[in-house]
Amino acid sequence: MWKTRRVLTGGGLLLLGLLLAQETLAAKTVLRLRVDGSLTESPAGAAGLMAMFENQQVSNLREWVTTVRRAAADREIAGLLLIIENPEANLAQIEEMIRALQTFRAKGKPVFCYLDEAGNGTYALACAADHITLAENSELGIIGLQAELMYFKGLMDKLGIEMDMLHCGAYKSALEPFTRTAPSPEAAENINWLLDGLYDRWIRLIAQGRKLPADEVRRLVDRAPLSAADALEGKLVDAVGSFASFTERVRREFGADVKVVKKYEREPEERLDTSNPFAFFEIFSKLLEGVAEPTAPGLGLIYIEGAIVTGPSEDNPFNMSGEPSAGSTTLRAAFEKAREDDKIKAVVVRVDSPGGSALASDIIWEAATRCAAVKPLIVSMGGVAGSGGYYVAVPGQTIFAEPSTITGSIGVIGGKLVLKGLFEDKLGISTTTFARGARAGLMSSTRRWTDEERAAMTKSLDDVYVQFKSRVIQSRGDRIQKDLEQIAGGRVYTGQQALELGLVDQLGGLGEALDLAAAKANLGKTYEVYVLPKPSDLGQLLQVLGKLAKRDGEDEFEVRTAVARDPLLRAALPVLGRLAPAQLRELRRALTQLTLLQEERVGCFMPTVPIVR
Repeated sequence: MWKTRRVLTGGGLLLLGLLLAQETLAAKTVLRLRVDGSLTESPAGAAGLMAMFENQQVSNLREWVTTVRRAAADREIAGLLLIIENPEANLAQIEEMIRALQTFRAKGKPVFCYLDEAGNGTYALACAADHITLAENSELGIIGLQAELMYFKGLMDKLGIEMDMLHCGAYKSALEPFTRTAPSPEAAENINWLLDGLYDRWIRLIAQGRKLPADEVRRLVDRAPLSAADALEGKLVDAVGSFASFTERVRREFGADVKVVKKYEREPEERLDTSNPFAFFEIFSKLLEGVAEPTAPGLGLIYIEGAIVTGPSEDNPFNMSGEPSAGSTTLRAAFEKAREDDKIKAVVVRVDSPGGSALASDIIWEAATRCAAVKPLIVSMGGVAGSGGYYVAVPGQTIFAEPSTITGSIGVIGGKLVLKGLFEDKLGISTTTFARGARAGLMSSTRRWTDEERAAMTKSLDDVYVQFKSRVIQSRGDRIQKDLEQIAGGRVYTGQQALELGLVDQLGGLGEALDLAAAKANLGKTYEVYVLPKPSDLGQLLQVLGKLAKRDGEDEFEVRTAVARDPLLRAALPVLGRLAPAQLRELRRALTQLTLLQEERVGCFMPTVPIVR
């Protein structure tokens, strides 16, 4: 076949140059991301649905990070506009978001950030931007980190309730809130150890982002809250002004005809024709078709999120508590599916859990270990992966943690509530018991343990503690940098501290874990990610609703061209959730621990996770 050879004359070269210049002068496209509301770990769940019902912005961490990383590689995206409001994100999640923004900037693409106001975590995220505009007459509330621990002993005394408690490890203080009015010396030591690590990391994030000495950042923090003018003078922000002035700055940077997209997708999305009453059902059916599982080789992604319990995971979006649970039955099946499915070439486990049932933790450990024997298994720790959360993480051939992840807490506890004082003294209810068997009343709520029962419970706890440590040694081996007993006993660490002790292997987040797993499986840069266990029909429906809720409609930040199961608590949740959301979450966690102990007697719980703000 003949090929025609085209030769450009001088005029042709001029024309080509004009065409290239015209392409260069075309309107630039920038991605605008608004960070607000819940930042979930798994793709669907009760917390996400409840937030949607309350008209809150809902984001999934992996989707958010993936969006920024894809946009960084997209030549059509010239920059990013970051609007930060009040995201419900822990410091470990913020660190992963910061790295995604750093990847974006490394491509030579600027990030512009706008803040109406900012607190500790919000500002740390903003520092990953090239430019920060803070609203005029606002303030920068970077007042430092404070850890709050809640203690219920006084309340229990008033109610006539006792806590009969046992624990293995001097630092295993998970049930102290029910037996003390203040932390034990060991618990206080552990909290200060944690807070030192978290504070240093937070200061470093700000200092690195703003290119300021760490000592100068500490000095400014000690003066906070800072007025907008003081923040500008201290070089903590680049401009003070209205959102309109921020919009003008964007136009100057990218051109008056800048194109702003608020939802970045590689594939064109369906649009909802509101004039057609059947349009919703058409797009709904198409989105459901999109949930169908592909068949290409890829990675399995297993989420272990929330309290670890025996039985199935909580997969009910209408659960009023909004708190997920990680059920051993569900997760064992997920690991078996990942192990047997030929298209899944490696497995990533995302752990964000303060622990729970010792039995459930061991069941999950065994299933994960079986999976790791035949396929690469990489673990990514979220904000908290301690006690039972660490137990289920150790089968990972490589464990990633953020520097600010809270982990460790190798130890066990046991206990029960004694309600006799409440029933008899407060409510006038008397109880008569009849039993057969020497230990039939072991978990009776009407009395404390006898000496013989306490000895039996102590032996049970000791056995579980020995088992926990043996699982860690079996999985981690000589990667542990000290004698395990010296770093166990319920001691809690940041991810950075855990790295130095050999409890984890690398610093990083879910993105880094996925990249390593893909490399070990020789999947290249493009691969499928199969979330396991597969969402239920209701979970898939929630994902569809989430897609519909994230349509690229108008909102307040336009850059224009030119509940609990207990009925007694349920009524109070809306008020408590607004007045003291962090305290309410801690109360829920404490009640969950007590419920599990009543059912299983021995647990692997984190000590009270401090409310850091």
